[in-house]
Amino acid sequence: MKLSRRQFMQLTAVGSASLAVPRLVFAGREGGSRTDDVILSIFLRGAADGLNIVPPWGDPDYYHLRPNLAIAKPGTEGGALALDDFFGFHPGMSSLMPVFETGDLAVIHACGSPAPSHSHFEAQDLMERGLEESSSDFNGWLGRHLDYRMDDSFGVFHAVAMGVAAPRTLAHQASTIAMPDIESFSLLLPADQEDALRQLLQELYPGDSMLDAASRDTLAAVDELAAADPLQYPPDNGAEYPDSEFGRQMQAIGQLIKSDIGLRAGALSLGGWDTHEGEAATLESLLPDLAGTLAAFHTDMGARMSGITLVVMTEFGRRAYENGSAGTDHGHGSFMLAMGNNVNGGKVYHQWPGLKEADLYGAGDLAVTIDYRQVLAELISERTAGMPSEILFPGFTPPPPLGIFS
Repeated sequence: MKLSRRQFMQLTAVGSASLAVPRLVFAGREGGSRTDDVILSIFLRGAADGLNIVPPWGDPDYYHLRPNLAIAKPGTEGGALALDDFFGFHPGMSSLMPVFETGDLAVIHACGSPAPSHSHFEAQDLMERGLEESSSDFNGWLGRHLDYRMDDSFGVFHAVAMGVAAPRTLAHQASTIAMPDIESFSLLLPADQEDALRQLLQELYPGDSMLDAASRDTLAAVDELAAADPLQYPPDNGAEYPDSEFGRQMQAIGQLIKSDIGLRAGALSLGGWDTHEGEAATLESLLPDLAGTLAAFHTDMGARMSGITLVVMTEFGRRAYENGSAGTDHGHGSFMLAMGNNVNGGKVYHQWPGLKEADLYGAGDLAVTIDYRQVLAELISERTAGMPSEILFPGFTPPPPLGIFS
């Protein structure tokens, strides 16, 4: 096939974009194992309000601080769904109640980063890197785990981010595949042009340089995904994902796991949690998507959840008292979720600081009493072959485990 100049430039552009998935292989470490859980990290971007998503209905000061926004006590119209005699779920989280009650879902409250930043960008960056202060360290916390565990068994799809770009969480020395959906991970060309591109890349990159290897890995990754054909796997066990971007992306992660393509870690984001005004309506819109998607994934994976652990986090919480715009401003402490067959769930883990004025942090925030890195360090220690905590979280020494993971 003879290419016109325009076709050549189009194919070269596609090829150059495809080279963004290089793969480096590192020697395995002593004690290496292939029994690690698939670790999934879900980030709620915008600072989700832990005080209304997991309302402390047993604390009377909660209602003093939020006379209009507080979620009513269990048993009343629009009231919280009781998790115990102190905490509940927002009604929009109802889809997750069966998962909590079966013991596969744990809630961690008054947790987060000790960093005082109220900047979304800075706080997200620090949390995804697992740091308390800025540094030149490029890797994310989950990326450092992948680097430590890397051996020849790791394929190009060992790390996948659902979205247009890989988040800092998965940044590591090897590559992370980023895709908005499975269908779009291809050369997106007619068959005759695809053959021409392959020939072009083979002629342009025939050697042993990093670009040469990246070119070969790009084509190999496209072929590997096509051969695995994850789209052939429908949801199992009657699972029904919400018809939302987040729902479709979690279903895609499930399809990748079912296809045995070698997924070790995945990352997804759900945005829109910056509730300075109109918070009630925002949570009523977002929470059914979050809870319904996680519940559908749990159902879909079935017995596979014995080898999958999922964590949900957000960069910081919201101010303890409501503002004048029916919302809440940037705060400090918030919540996390952990889900999987090996989660000691059905429980809210906390060291509740209280909501009296003297107990609030800074300008009036819920205090952080559980460092999110303590939760993640326990996750890596208990659900993988483990790694030194000083490598996973530089500058942080984890307290004794909370017992969230078995």
